[in-house]
Amino acid sequence: MAKGKKTVIKEIKKLSDNEILINGKEYIIIDDTENIETATTMKISSNGNRILRFEDANKKARIDVKRNINIMKYTFGNKEAAGNFKKGYDKNFLTKDDSSEVIGHTTCHKKAMEMIYKFTDKKSDEYDKKSGHTNFYLFEEIKD
Repeated sequence: MAKGKKTVIKEIKKLSDNEILINGKEYIIIDDTENIETATTMKISSNGNRILRFEDANKKARIDVKRNINIMKYTFGNKEAAGNFKKGYDKNFLTKDDSSEVIGHTTCHKKAMEMIYKFTDKKSDEYDKKSGHTNFYLFEEIKD
């Protein structure tokens, strides 16, 4: 769906506290609202989130497409290889001395970014001082 395009909601069903089914597709609820099942249209915002609109123009909710996302940590032993990797996150720069590991899993982009910020934000308790130098935290969407 293109940015700015409105979609009329024909079918809507709340599956759980954070999941909703709209027109046969599953979404993750980012900003919930009371009676979310009464949404009439869905619009894509400039940042890619979907905004649900209601008959009450002041009422809104935000959702995101449900995805399978792994949070990855790449650790480099060689600073030159790490520098090359940093330029475009090309996995061809990984060598046998480097490592990659899955450190988390989530179902939406916003939660993936929150997990990464735990390690890359200097204000975080879990901040990794090597982040951006020899350690890199990225998310990778798993295609089914």
